[in-house]
Amino acid sequence: MSIDSILRDNDLIAICEHDGAKFRRTGSDMRSRCPIHHGDNTSAFAVFEEYGKQRWKCYTGNCGGGDIIDYIMVRDGIDFKRAYEILGGGQPITSEETIRISDERRKRAEEYEEKKRLEYHQALEELWNARAWETYYKNLESNDNARQLWKQRGIPEQWQDYWQLGYCPDFTYYTDIAKHHSPSLTIPIWNGEQYPSNIRHRILNPFNPTDKYRPDRPGLKALPFIADPFEKDHDCVLVVEGEVKAMVSYIWLDSTKWQVYGIPGKENYRELCESLRGRRVWIAFDPDANDQAEKAANIIGGARILNLPYKIDDALTGGYIDKQNLRYMIKMARTV
Repeated sequence: MSIDSILRDNDLIAICEHDGAKFRRTGSDMRSRCPIHHGDNTSAFAVFEEYGKQRWKCYTGNCGGGDIIDYIMVRDGIDFKRAYEILGGGQPITSEETIRISDERRKRAEEYEEKKRLEYHQALEELWNARAWETYYKNLESNDNARQLWKQRGIPEQWQDYWQLGYCPDFTYYTDIAKHHSPSLTIPIWNGEQYPSNIRHRILNPFNPTDKYRPDRPGLKALPFIADPFEKDHDCVLVVEGEVKAMVSYIWLDSTKWQVYGIPGKENYRELCESLRGRRVWIAFDPDANDQAEKAANIIGGARILNLPYKIDDALTGGYIDKQNLRYMIKMARTV
């Protein structure tokens, strides 16, 4: 049985549903909790069709992605030969055939990664050519109500200008039901370069209250927000969930020795944390993400965890803690 037959005769959606996935359509993707690591994020696992083949990707755990054979290999912790035989109805495969097909899959994977790399750079170039963040920022400058919305989230005007935050009066996005329109607050993701790496839209009238963020255009990576994007060599690092929390925390810390990163989702921490090994790091995830905070701290090694009863931006802007309390909590944070 050929690879194409394996991919054609097995339905990745059906296998994932058998493993506990509960899918809903988001744009062209089918989204669910990850049926491999069984995380809490209901949109962390995607199945999609690309170049005529079903593929999957886990965006929050360390499961990876690929085709249906990769899924079985990761799920069961088995090698390619055994996964191929399972999907082929138990049909045995010789060692010579295993080598041949493995080489074929490696070549296809390299071609796929090259296509994805080109698509990403094309999307990034389109973002830069459109200069949409400048339009959104101009919208904000001329709209007092939008300015006030940012202030209500704890971001004063001078900081709105510093990060070139913006406002989009009519952002179009897709859910599993249909196309929707909503005004949005916009957040350029700066990384020390001249142009942003992405623009995140905070949808003001979301169809689903738990689904509030969208990228400006598909194909761009969900990268951490860097509060001080043009100077990354700081003595201390605070990692929080989301861009707004990162902004508010950075403003309240009010010190050049601090860098603050906002991860895009409570489980998108692995790559950032690996890059922070050996640094002095504090983690202040939301109260419902204690497990993720522990895992992130273990990846970094020696990181400290702030266990807050509230989301850190709500605690600061709501007056539950002040600067003195924040400094004390940082000093007394638990080391992992």
